[in-house]
Amino acid sequence: MSKPEQVPVDRPSLHVQDVRARSRYEARLSADPELAALLDYRPSETWIALLHTEVQGGFEGQGLASQLARWVFDDARSRGLKILPKCPFIVRWLERHPEQHDVLLRPLGSSAPPAAGSPLEPA
Repeated sequence: MSKPEQVPVDRPSLHVQDVRARSRYEARLSADPELAALLDYRPSETWIALLHTEVQGGFEGQGLASQLARWVFDDARSRGLKILPKCPFIVRWLERHPEQHDVLLRPLGSSAPPAAGSPLEPA
């Protein structure tokens, strides 16, 4: 019995933009100019609090929130920012992706206050 042939999946590229005036990342698919997903945040000079992730109707089930999360973590890492995850989706995503924990402001699930000299946690 032969193996089934692998059919390549042509997935549109996700294009993410940091819209600082709105304090959110916006994601669109290359084939569609409509907003597909967003991630609201609160910035500081040294960290970024991720507050809310949302995938727009019609775009669910395509893994866009996970792709957006990975993009945001890569962006924060490249900018030397630490991440404070407040969004429930991001916290669950981090539980499945321990390789991303290097950029966290403090360990995932930690209820300890930030260390002396650390930036204050956003309200």
